[in-house]
Amino acid sequence: MSENPTDQLGKNYFQTREKLSGAIQSLSELGRDCGLNPARIALLNNLLANLEDPFLFVVVGEVNAGKSTLLNSLFGEDFCTADVIPTTERIAFFKYGDESHEFDFSEDIVEIFRPADFLKDFNIVDTPGTNSIESRHQEITEQFLPMADLALFVFSVTNPWGATTWDFLDRIHHQWKKKIVFILQQCDLRTEEEVAAILEHLQKTAHHRFGQHFPTFAISAKKAFLAKTSEVENDELIAESQIASLERYISGVVESSEPRLIKLIHAWRASCFVLGEIKEKLGAASEIIRADNELLSELEPASKSQQERTLKKCEPLFEAFDQSFMAAGLQAEPLLDNEFKVTAALIPQRQGAEEIEGLIFATTMKAVRRSVGAGANAVQEDVNHLWERVSEEMEQHFNLELSVGEDGAPDWTESRVRIEESVEEATADALQDLQLKDQLGKMFSRRSKIIWGFVFSAILAVLAAVILSMLELKPWNVISFALAAGFLTLGAAIGARSVKNARNFYTDTLEKHREIIAKTQRDAFSKATSQFYEDFISLFEPLRKVCREHRKKYEPQLRIIEQTEKNLSELERILAPVEKALNARK
Repeated sequence: MSENPTDQLGKNYFQTREKLSGAIQSLSELGRDCGLNPARIALLNNLLANLEDPFLFVVVGEVNAGKSTLLNSLFGEDFCTADVIPTTERIAFFKYGDESHEFDFSEDIVEIFRPADFLKDFNIVDTPGTNSIESRHQEITEQFLPMADLALFVFSVTNPWGATTWDFLDRIHHQWKKKIVFILQQCDLRTEEEVAAILEHLQKTAHHRFGQHFPTFAISAKKAFLAKTSEVENDELIAESQIASLERYISGVVESSEPRLIKLIHAWRASCFVLGEIKEKLGAASEIIRADNELLSELEPASKSQQERTLKKCEPLFEAFDQSFMAAGLQAEPLLDNEFKVTAALIPQRQGAEEIEGLIFATTMKAVRRSVGAGANAVQEDVNHLWERVSEEMEQHFNLELSVGEDGAPDWTESRVRIEESVEEATADALQDLQLKDQLGKMFSRRSKIIWGFVFSAILAVLAAVILSMLELKPWNVISFALAAGFLTLGAAIGARSVKNARNFYTDTLEKHREIIAKTQRDAFSKATSQFYEDFISLFEPLRKVCREHRKKYEPQLRIIEQTEKNLSELERILAPVEKALNARK
């Protein structure tokens, strides 16, 4: 099937015009959005209307010369057959319309509207046959010729010498003859030799009568139309029709039309000028977005940098946390020593291990509560300094008072308390994992049982020795006393060993959890501090909202400007050499 005719006839011109039209439409919309002078928008609309002015082709020839078939073959669509033209006795003016209909413009002219895309770019004036043109027809036809971009004079190969067509040519103003093309139609009805002879004679006759040569083409429009409207591409038929040379010529006329090229150049120049005005008008918007992004993009890095300095400044706080835990362990050692006494082993206190763990917990938590308050205050002080500096810069730039506390300064109470509570809670959870109460309680209970076992054994040995002495059973009484002493000695040795094991366990447990508790406290403090700085950043949300509104409003416009500027630069590469050539020709 045939492609869109504008893809064939004047392809380069229409591509350039389409790109320029798109740029003008974008500029027109931008101009309205940014409040450009209405006169400039009207200028753009006029330029666009001038660019979209279709090419005008006037077709002249005798009845049955094949004019309609020629037009159908050129545009690959059956739009110009006898059944769609109300009468061949009237001038038919083909135009684009969304629906097919006719309009009687006058007694002699009928406007025929068809939904054929090529009619957006080409208007066709199909005249009655020259052998049926009356004087009023000729006057009307001659009115179209000055406006025409091209006049196609069609001669039938069966009768190329029809007097009426040549007489009509005689009466045409000399300057209009520059637009005329001769087309020898229906060449499939003659042999190649006959066509060549007729073509040569046609050219000689034209030169003899008018003193000039006309571009002349011999074609078979019928074969061209069949090739273009068939489902399968038929290169052989196209070649036989010889229409390609005519199409190249018409494309050349379309692409080299000086008035049309001047329109393109003027529209391009005007578009560049209006683009400059719009860029200048939106320059402030571009600067606003740039400054917005610059200031707000610095907010997070400034906050992060200050947060790192704050945490570094709080290193002594973490050391104090560590020291408070180890100090609590030392304070609990007297309670541990009491549990190691023989009396404590013989009469164990169930609360001993619990008291040790409770003392470590209470002492550590008391020290942490005392220290973390100072740390939270240090964070608040740093955030306040950052607030004062950044908020002043923001308010000067945006001319917008930030929404903060009633006294004009943010209330950091909740953020500060969060730090204290987070560290205290994390410390308490970490201390619960010590499990000293359970482990020490088991060790104390086992030690007591062992000592009591040896003491009971020693008592039994002493009783046995006394009985043996009363019975004067020697040396068994002495042996029993020695056995009692052995039990006591062994019990004391094992008791001392259990004390050493308990002390080692206590020390190792504290040392092991020292790093865990320190890391837990540091992580909790750092996380709460980070949330504190996030609270600081959230105070600038009104400004972020303003910036989002700026970007929502202006960024699409700036993107359109960027794309339009790119398109106009591409058009400059095409049209600047054309403008230079036209100036040189003048």
